[in-house]
Formats: sequence, C-alpha cells, structure tokens
Amino acid sequence: MEVNVNDLWLMSRAAGVSLALALASIAAGTILAMGLTAVAFMPFAPARWFYKTYIFVIRGLPVLVLALLVFYGMAAMWRHTSAYAAGVVVISIYLSALLAEVFRGGVLAIPKPLWDSAKSLSLPRLSIFRRLVVPLAARYSLPPYLNVCVMAVKASSVLSVISVWELTFASREIIERTLDVFTVLGIAAVFYFIMCFAIDRVGQYAERRLMAGGFASERA
Repeated sequence: MEVNVNDLWLMSRAAGVSLALALASIAAGTILAMGLTAVAFMPFAPARWFYKTYIFVIRGLPVLVLALLVFYGMAAMWRHTSAYAAGVVVISIYLSALLAEVFRGGVLAIPKPLWDSAKSLSLPRLSIFRRLVVPLAARYSLPPYLNVCVMAVKASSVLSVISVWELTFASREIIERTLDVFTVLGIAAVFYFIMCFAIDRVGQYAERRLMAGGFASERA
C-alpha cells in the first residue's frame, strides 16, 4: 500500500504539533535558563553548587529517560496527566540546562575592560545589566542559542514514547498501515529539515537585526 495525499496531510498536521511543542519548550526553557544563569553568578556557594548539579544531571540524562521519568512522575502525582503538557515540561527542562550554559558563556565572553569601564563610571547595576550585559550577551549567545533551538525540534521526536501524537508518532502509524518505511521516513525527514531550516533563517534574521542595531556586531 502506497502513501497517499491523506497521509501527507496527516504528517503535515503532525509536523505542526511537533513545531508547536518545540516552540513552547523553547520559550519555557529560555525563561528557566535565564533564572539558572542568574543563580550561576550568585555570590553564595550553595546556589552555584545547585546550578552545577542541575546542569550535570540534566545534561547527563538521555532525553528518552528524562521523558519517562517526568511523565510517570507527573502521573503519580496527578492522575489525569496530559502527555502534551508532560512533553513540554520534558523538553523545557532539557533545554534549560543547555541554554543556561549558553547564556553563562555569553556573559563570560564580555571583555573584562568593558566591565572595568562600566565600574569606573559608577553606573548602577541595573544600568550595567541593561546597557552592557544584555546586548553583548545576547549577541554572543545567539549562534549557540539557535543550535539548541534546532535541537528542540529534533528532541520532540522522543515524545512519541509517552504517547504524544507528533510527526514521529504519526509516521509510525502510517508505516504500520502501508509498510512503506523508506518513503514515510523520507517525508518525515523533509518535514524536520524544513522546520529546522525555518528556525535557522529566523535566527539569522534576528542576528542581522542585532548587528544593525549596534548590538556588538564585532567581538572586542
């Protein structure tokens, strides 16, 4: 049995679900990563230890294992657990560990003379954060940030193990019905490529806007 138009329509809808899950996870993961980055620079040793432990544990766990732990953990606490909500939580936690290191690296990349200049001008901490840290860290962090965002789209394929209906899950359903493995997986690969390519293009557009706005177009 061959793949038909209805199958293509089904896969396009599933790709939309995958993209929505990835975008929601990127948004939540970014917010969580910002908080973790602040923790990383706290003067309190326990806070920094918490940060290092969190990063080490989350980055060390396979996404598949993390998905099962979060899904069944949420199901144990709340009987009626949405697989989609659990999926967003899984990818958000995973991304937060990666993005926190990206943001921390962006802050550390700011040249020391700029910090010294800001301090010599007796600028308030809020002003230093708004005028120095945010523009420069955003510029330095953007390329690796985009890489992590692309990873979010691909990581969403793991969520099929917790019964999230997305592109990989839909592809498996079609394969079971048509037995046309290579065609279905080839089409799924094209959908994943399009989503990742679109995120990359949007990121490059944002980078050009940052450079046009004078946000550290060149590293000092």
